[in-house]
Amino acid sequence: MAVMTPRVRWGSREVDWTWVPESSAEIASTARRLFAEGLGVLGFTFVAGSAIAINSVSGGGLGLLGMAAATAVGYAIMVSLFQPISGGHLNPAITLGMVANRRLPPFIALLYVGAQAGGAIFGALLLNLIFDDVLDNASKVAALSFHDNMGFWTGGLLEAILTFALVVVYFRAFVDARGDRSMGALGLGLVAFFGFLIAYPLTGGAMNLARVFGTDLVANQWTDFGAYWLGLIGGAVAGLAYEYLFAHREEEEA
Repeated sequence: MAVMTPRVRWGSREVDWTWVPESSAEIASTARRLFAEGLGVLGFTFVAGSAIAINSVSGGGLGLLGMAAATAVGYAIMVSLFQPISGGHLNPAITLGMVANRRLPPFIALLYVGAQAGGAIFGALLLNLIFDDVLDNASKVAALSFHDNMGFWTGGLLEAILTFALVVVYFRAFVDARGDRSMGALGLGLVAFFGFLIAYPLTGGAMNLARVFGTDLVANQWTDFGAYWLGLIGGAVAGLAYEYLFAHREEEEA
């Protein structure tokens, strides 16, 4: 007997709030997408955390510019690798933006966020394993936090603004029919680069709650974790803005 669930209008079609797969092929396809999301966030968490850890081990050898470059390149590579499989969200804010934009059913979005969080945890554990000989707790070194003088709301607002920019670039590159997918990963990498340069001394320049969650959990260091949730607001607003401002305007001009 089929499982009946309430259906809602979501974008141009009706979808189930809960996911009831109709075939083994659908289960395998969704599992492949979730695995890609988890593996991508694992790689990004490890690369970004490694940059901070190496900077610590080398006594500041990488510097702010080097850490920003490593973070940006790592993110761009992971997006380019996994975008054809899962969409390359690798970020709960992008997933939430897709829900707000009515392009992803809520339950699938929850699965995506769970996969992203799991990948970030394994990425932080890998940091501790690789850097065990030179750092007592690499995930603690890589964990992001606010500057002592940065307030909860002002820091959260900065994260939300930068996250908004990241999600808008994602939509422009990978969702909009006029976007240039070949340059999408580069565009996201550039946003991550400039966001890190601007915000790392103030908030860590996370723009990604999953990354923060993974290192905080493994390091058991929850400093300012609550404020990073405000970054998700930027993702949701970006999804709504693209749906009701940018996309509609482009359709009218077409």
